[in-house]
Amino acid sequence: MLSRAVGNLRNPHMSEPRKKILVVDDSALMRRMIRRELETGGYEVFEAEDGIAALARAVELLPDLITLDVDMPRLDGFTASQKLAGDNYTKRFTHAPNNRIPIIFITANDTLEGRQKGFELGAVDFVSKPFVEGDIRRAVDQIFIPKKNLDGFAALVVDDNTVARTITADLLGRAGLAVIACENGAEACAVLSDPDKKIDLLVTDLVMPVMDGRRLCRKVRGEFGLADLPVIFLTAVDDQPLLISLFDAGATDYLAKPYVKEELLARVGVHLEHRRLTRELRSAIDALQQANEEIRRMSTIDILTRCYNRAYLNDSLESEIRKARRYGRELSLIMCDIDHFKPINDTWGHQAGDEALHAVAATIMGLVRERVDWVARYGGEEFIIVLPETGCEGAAILAERLRAGVSSAAIRAGSATISLTASFGVTGFNDMTGDEHVSFDNLIKRLDDLLYQAKQAGRNCIRVGALQ
Repeated sequence: MLSRAVGNLRNPHMSEPRKKILVVDDSALMRRMIRRELETGGYEVFEAEDGIAALARAVELLPDLITLDVDMPRLDGFTASQKLAGDNYTKRFTHAPNNRIPIIFITANDTLEGRQKGFELGAVDFVSKPFVEGDIRRAVDQIFIPKKNLDGFAALVVDDNTVARTITADLLGRAGLAVIACENGAEACAVLSDPDKKIDLLVTDLVMPVMDGRRLCRKVRGEFGLADLPVIFLTAVDDQPLLISLFDAGATDYLAKPYVKEELLARVGVHLEHRRLTRELRSAIDALQQANEEIRRMSTIDILTRCYNRAYLNDSLESEIRKARRYGRELSLIMCDIDHFKPINDTWGHQAGDEALHAVAATIMGLVRERVDWVARYGGEEFIIVLPETGCEGAAILAERLRAGVSSAAIRAGSATISLTASFGVTGFNDMTGDEHVSFDNLIKRLDDLLYQAKQAGRNCIRVGALQ
């Protein structure tokens, strides 16, 4: 008794010729039930009462798909399918993919052994009797308009048995996965080592020549470092201790051969969903870390000049000092102070003052070593340049270049052009400087003294003196 209504389902073939379905069953009632369901779905349906009639009608009609009862008199479904796969028939089926007409077996005796035999004969699906309304239609629709619920994922299928490998690869392919098939673990390793191939799932046989599945799984977890890649074993081995050892090798799951396709797809779906969620979680964590890093970075930046701020200087200069002392390296600092900055603000306004700060900062940033030296705004119009692994002589050369660079800079204030100059103090230490002299406070004090000397000497000059 049919228990579920199909409903008003969309015709998948409205814009193309109707697909021809050959329904083969020795029961006239069963044929009528299947015909009615498929015609409702927009398919063109033809009938045959047994396997012998099916062979003749297949050659006559060239159907796009056959639903084939397994248990029939004269010629059963499995034997009919085997004959349809022979050269005498496939040479006629040029309209079908690989010259093989897709076959859906319909059986009242649905067993794992029967499914394995059917898939080996090229079946694309099984439907068990008694079926309910909608089952046949859904199975046929899945062949012609598959629901690719696993679309966007890629699977690697490894099996030395050509039939078993093809069955699994086709099954996963119809579910939407991009599938790469290999016949042993060594071939699979070549695929996994290719950076251009992104694999989301590994489905492997256990017993294979060259490299078996267990060794392959260990390489996946170890050598390739793919800790999150789902690895599903498909095996006919019925040895419980051996199966348990698969998990020690890194297996995610296993199914016994012959497997039920619905169970394989269900497990694949679960593991890929977990992989998707893990990927999304990691992406969210990475984005959060980047956002936090950007917040941290922005908290250390002076917004006006884009140099580091005073807080960063206070934290990081201590670290630079410790590093230099630990490795016996030189460290120098330059303090830069814009000359006559207050008159710029008072005469042309704070906008001009901001332009002056920005111009001097840009000059400094353009002359220091990228990713080695760094610049911080120390006060209102003062900057400190930190020069790791640089002695006072080298720092003095840079300071002179900075002085010349600032002297050549100018800013606009209305119709006026304002020339800029700056004064510089330079100090530092090396491995000969006593530890009692090397400190944050002593360096800053020495810079202040030298900068004062430069101002007293008339400004727009530099004064150099090692830490004492």
